[in-house]
Amino acid sequence: MRVVLAMVVVLVFSLTGGPGAVADPGLVVGDGAAVAPGATVGAQMGCEEPTTAPATGPGITGSPWQRDPEGHQPWSVTSTLTVAPDAAPGPVTVTATCGDRPLTATLTVADAGSGTTVRLLVGGAILLVVVAAMVLLQRRRRAAAG
Repeated sequence: MRVVLAMVVVLVFSLTGGPGAVADPGLVVGDGAAVAPGATVGAQMGCEEPTTAPATGPGITGSPWQRDPEGHQPWSVTSTLTVAPDAAPGPVTVTATCGDRPLTATLTVADAGSGTTVRLLVGGAILLVVVAAMVLLQRRRRAAAG
């Protein structure tokens, strides 16, 4: 959703800037959801300059920027960012360059341990409920039989 919004904003700015206006570059990383360590996420940048530098950040590496091979949206370049398996959880500032202009965006690295802990707690709670239900059923059977 953010990618579409960024594309609309860049397009509006480029169209309203008058003849010969260059699209204002912007950097969009992912869709705003936290990214797990070891995962990849897409990135898009509005950049008509021929020189770009891959996006980087603490625990983040980006592939080279690519333009659409069919020539659609010539102001837009895309890349894939990889979050290191040992990346620290929390917000990370990602930086890329369009020509000589640095652009930044924030990517949130998910806490890899929190998902496992939650699953263990939920699994334990379900197991406890099942055991309690079995004990209650046994008591009812004994009371009905005796």
